[in-house]
Amino acid sequence: MAALGLGLQVRQFSTSVLRRALIRPPIDVYGVGGRYATALFSAASKQKKLEQVEKEMVTLSALVKDPKLSSIVMNPHVKRSLKLKFFGDAMTKANLSPITVNLITVLADNGRLTLTTDVISAFAKMMSAHRGRSSARSPPHNPWMRSAWQI
Repeated sequence: MAALGLGLQVRQFSTSVLRRALIRPPIDVYGVGGRYATALFSAASKQKKLEQVEKEMVTLSALVKDPKLSSIVMNPHVKRSLKLKFFGDAMTKANLSPITVNLITVLADNGRLTLTTDVISAFAKMMSAHRGRSSARSPPHNPWMRSAWQI
Protein backbone atom coordinates (compact mmCIF):
# COMPACT_ATOMS: atom_id res chain seq x y z
CA MET A 1 0.00 0.00 0.00
CA ALA A 2 2.85 2.38 0.77
CA ALA A 3 4.37 1.70 -2.65
CA LEU A 4 1.10 2.71 -4.29
CA GLY A 5 1.11 6.05 -2.46
CA LEU A 6 4.74 6.67 -3.39
CA GLY A 7 3.98 5.96 -7.04
CA LEU A 8 1.23 8.56 -7.03
CA GLN A 9 3.49 11.14 -5.40
CA VAL A 10 6.26 10.52 -7.92
CA ARG A 11 3.80 10.85 -10.78
CA GLN A 12 2.51 14.14 -9.41
CA PHE A 13 6.04 15.46 -9.07
CA SER A 14 6.90 14.58 -12.63
CA THR A 15 3.80 16.22 -14.16
CA SER A 16 3.87 19.34 -12.00
CA VAL A 17 7.07 20.51 -13.70
CA LEU A 18 5.48 20.10 -17.13
CA ARG A 19 2.40 22.08 -16.14
CA ARG A 20 4.48 25.03 -15.00
CA ALA A 21 6.53 24.98 -18.18
CA LEU A 22 3.46 25.13 -20.44
CA ILE A 23 1.93 28.55 -20.97
CA ARG A 24 -1.81 28.07 -21.00
CA PRO A 25 -3.87 29.69 -23.75
CA PRO A 26 -6.82 31.88 -22.74
CA ILE A 27 -9.28 29.13 -23.75
CA ASP A 28 -9.03 25.38 -23.90
CA VAL A 29 -9.59 23.76 -27.28
CA TYR A 30 -10.20 20.05 -27.06
CA GLY A 31 -9.20 17.24 -29.36
CA VAL A 32 -5.91 16.26 -30.90
CA GLY A 33 -5.73 19.46 -32.94
CA GLY A 34 -6.30 21.45 -29.76
CA ARG A 35 -3.37 19.76 -28.05
CA TYR A 36 -0.99 20.62 -30.87
CA ALA A 37 -2.38 24.17 -31.02
CA THR A 38 -1.89 24.56 -27.25
CA ALA A 39 1.73 23.47 -27.59
CA LEU A 40 2.18 25.89 -30.49
CA PHE A 41 0.62 28.73 -28.49
CA SER A 42 2.92 27.96 -25.55
CA ALA A 43 6.05 27.83 -27.70
CA ALA A 44 5.17 31.02 -29.57
CA SER A 45 4.32 32.96 -26.41
CA LYS A 46 7.56 31.87 -24.71
CA GLN A 47 9.51 33.27 -27.65
CA LYS A 48 7.16 36.29 -27.89
CA LYS A 49 6.25 35.51 -31.51
CA LEU A 50 2.49 35.00 -31.28
CA GLU A 51 1.70 37.56 -33.98
CA GLN A 52 4.30 36.15 -36.37
CA VAL A 53 3.09 32.57 -35.89
CA GLU A 54 -0.50 33.69 -36.42
CA LYS A 55 0.44 35.21 -39.78
CA GLU A 56 2.32 32.05 -40.67
CA MET A 57 -0.76 29.96 -39.88
CA VAL A 58 -2.59 31.89 -42.61
CA THR A 59 0.26 31.09 -45.01
CA LEU A 60 0.23 27.46 -43.88
CA SER A 61 -3.51 27.29 -44.46
CA ALA A 62 -2.97 28.44 -48.04
CA LEU A 63 -0.24 25.82 -48.47
CA VAL A 64 -2.54 23.05 -47.23
CA LYS A 65 -5.26 24.15 -49.66
CA ASP A 66 -2.87 23.92 -52.61
CA PRO A 67 -4.09 20.97 -54.72
CA LYS A 68 -0.60 19.69 -55.60
CA LEU A 69 0.64 19.69 -52.02
CA SER A 70 -2.55 18.40 -50.46
CA SER A 71 -2.75 15.47 -52.89
CA ILE A 72 0.62 14.29 -51.57
CA VAL A 73 0.34 15.31 -47.93
CA MET A 74 -3.19 14.01 -47.34
CA ASN A 75 -2.63 10.73 -49.18
CA PRO A 76 -2.29 7.88 -46.64
CA HIS A 77 -0.28 5.75 -49.11
CA VAL A 78 2.63 8.23 -49.27
CA LYS A 79 5.43 7.71 -46.74
CA ARG A 80 5.80 10.19 -43.89
CA SER A 81 9.34 11.11 -44.90
CA LEU A 82 8.21 11.95 -48.43
CA LYS A 83 5.32 14.05 -47.10
CA LEU A 84 7.69 15.94 -44.85
CA LYS A 85 10.09 16.53 -47.75
CA PHE A 86 7.36 18.06 -49.95
CA PHE A 87 5.92 20.08 -47.10
CA GLY A 88 9.42 21.17 -46.04
CA ASP A 89 10.20 22.43 -49.53
CA ALA A 90 6.97 24.44 -49.57
CA MET A 91 7.70 25.88 -46.11
CA THR A 92 11.22 26.84 -47.16
CA LYS A 93 9.82 28.76 -50.13
CA ALA A 94 7.32 30.47 -47.82
CA ASN A 95 10.16 31.36 -45.39
CA LEU A 96 8.35 30.16 -42.23
CA SER A 97 9.82 30.43 -38.74
CA PRO A 98 11.41 27.51 -36.88
CA ILE A 99 8.37 27.28 -34.57
CA THR A 100 6.02 26.59 -37.49
CA VAL A 101 8.50 24.26 -39.17
CA ASN A 102 8.85 22.35 -35.90
CA LEU A 103 5.05 22.00 -35.65
CA ILE A 104 4.83 20.48 -39.13
CA THR A 105 7.80 18.21 -38.41
CA VAL A 106 6.14 16.89 -35.26
CA LEU A 107 2.83 16.41 -37.07
CA ALA A 108 4.60 14.52 -39.85
CA ASP A 109 6.60 12.36 -37.44
CA ASN A 110 3.44 11.42 -35.59
CA GLY A 111 1.48 10.76 -38.78
CA ARG A 112 -0.93 13.63 -38.10
CA LEU A 113 -0.43 15.92 -41.08
CA THR A 114 -4.09 15.41 -41.96
CA LEU A 115 -4.92 17.36 -38.77
CA THR A 116 -3.08 20.48 -39.93
CA THR A 117 -6.31 22.38 -40.67
CA ASP A 118 -7.67 21.43 -37.22
CA VAL A 119 -4.53 22.77 -35.56
CA ILE A 120 -4.74 26.00 -37.58
CA SER A 121 -8.39 26.60 -36.67
CA ALA A 122 -7.76 25.78 -32.99
CA PHE A 123 -4.82 28.20 -32.92
CA ALA A 124 -7.01 30.88 -34.54
CA LYS A 125 -9.60 30.40 -31.78
CA MET A 126 -6.90 30.77 -29.14
CA MET A 127 -5.56 33.93 -30.73
CA SER A 128 -9.06 35.36 -30.99
CA ALA A 129 -9.59 34.73 -27.28
CA HIS A 130 -6.12 36.12 -26.57
CA ARG A 131 -7.26 39.41 -28.10
CA GLY A 132 -10.46 39.34 -26.06
CA ARG A 133 -12.83 38.41 -28.86
CA SER A 134 -15.60 35.95 -28.13
CA SER A 135 -17.12 33.44 -30.51
CA ALA A 136 -20.36 33.01 -28.56
CA ARG A 137 -23.59 32.84 -30.50
CA SER A 138 -26.43 35.17 -29.61
CA PRO A 139 -30.08 34.30 -30.08
CA PRO A 140 -31.72 35.51 -33.30
CA HIS A 141 -33.80 38.69 -33.29
CA ASN A 142 -36.66 37.09 -35.20
CA PRO A 143 -39.32 35.94 -32.65
CA TRP A 144 -40.15 32.88 -34.77
CA MET A 145 -36.55 31.73 -34.69
CA ARG A 146 -36.24 32.22 -30.91
CA SER A 147 -38.48 29.23 -30.28
CA ALA A 148 -36.14 27.04 -32.35
CA TRP A 149 -33.18 28.45 -30.43
CA GLN A 150 -34.62 27.44 -27.06
CA ILE A 151 -35.02 23.75 -27.91
